[in-house]
Amino acid sequence: MNLLRPIERDVAVKGLRLRVLDWGGSGRPPLLLLHGFTGHAHAWDTLSLALQPHFHVYALDQRGHGDSDPADVYNAVVAFDDLSGVIDQLDLRSPILIGLSMGGRNAMYFTAKRPDDVARLVIVDIGPEISARASAPSSGPPEPDTWESIEQAARHLLHANPYPGIHYYRWVVSQSLRQRADGALVWKWHPTVKTHRTQPDVDWWGIVRAIKPPTLVLRGAESTVLDRDVAERMAKELPRGTFVEIPRAVHTLHEDNPEAVLAALREFLGF
Repeated sequence: MNLLRPIERDVAVKGLRLRVLDWGGSGRPPLLLLHGFTGHAHAWDTLSLALQPHFHVYALDQRGHGDSDPADVYNAVVAFDDLSGVIDQLDLRSPILIGLSMGGRNAMYFTAKRPDDVARLVIVDIGPEISARASAPSSGPPEPDTWESIEQAARHLLHANPYPGIHYYRWVVSQSLRQRADGALVWKWHPTVKTHRTQPDVDWWGIVRAIKPPTLVLRGAESTVLDRDVAERMAKELPRGTFVEIPRAVHTLHEDNPEAVLAALREFLGF
């Protein structure tokens, strides 16, 4: 079935309600998209539209993000249970996983632990080591606690990274905000994603070496999160790794340079 808009599905995993966007495509290979920290499933909408003619595309609001329930803890280990529940309950047999940043690490961990249950993996701008530049203070104005309008939030994002353009930011911000009871506009992610985020003792290079399916590592040429030498090492240590650098891109590659990302996915996924 081809859809004009995704079906919103709720999956319950150990008492946690997780929202999944199902873009349709019965009979096509399943593909699951995992957003980054403070992101949401709708941030993949434009890529989902491009992939849907070739795959049965799903996008997950991970715990505490988008329209999914908040949780007591956030890390790749607990995300493994979430992904297992979603994949098993939706009967996604040998899905392709594409994960950005936090979603990339969650996908890496899942694939290392269940390598026979993933057809292919795409890791977007994240690795076992985070660049020292990621913690550098922002040069722009501080982010307010609330927003007066979609336009104000869109302009703030544009200042930080102009590549996607103001028209894209206006659209994605319209999917990224919720209105509180007092009328104020705030981001959809739950405050606990920042206060309850933990870093479990994970050997991330060991995780890389345990990933058996063919894996594509995508890095933004201007990334402040994934250094080039780390990405190159990942491609070498992955049992079946490929590295592609995306020009004119910082971190959210599918937003910064969507056509280059799509070209890399076409080559890797063969569609």
